Amino acid sequence: MESDKSNKILVVDDDDAIRALVERVLKREKFEVESARDGFEAIQKLSRGDYSTILLDLMMPRIDGHGVLRYLEQEHRNEATPSVIVMTANLQGAADAIEDRPDYRVLAKPFDIRQLIAHVRELSGISASPRASLSNLC
Repeated sequence: MESDKSNKILVVDDDDAIRALVERVLKREKFEVESARDGFEAIQKLSRGDYSTILLDLMMPRIDGHGVLRYLEQEHRNEATPSVIVMTANLQGAADAIEDRPDYRVLAKPFDIRQLIAHVRELSGISASPRASLSNLC
């Protein structure tokens, strides 16, 4: 069966614990989730796959989140770009990175899991799940 692009998420974070938590939570919400440890891995996956939403840390080794955003702008110039949720503690850097992008969101670290799910659902065009509760998430 072919995957639904609106259900396909890429989680990009160099922190193993955060990446694993976000991946686990989104899988429980029935999203198809892939992950990358840094911007280099993210760009490799983006070049081979179609994602509806990218959860992106800004501060990473090799290629940072800003590099991934530049890649998205260059490679998707004439087509729909995936929505992006920037996960960061540097809110000013995130605000600068997403300026004039209505399909991008910022999620301050540490973030609330319910807020993360709400952003992903909104950007993916999926309504809220009545079963979502904190007891189901972790």
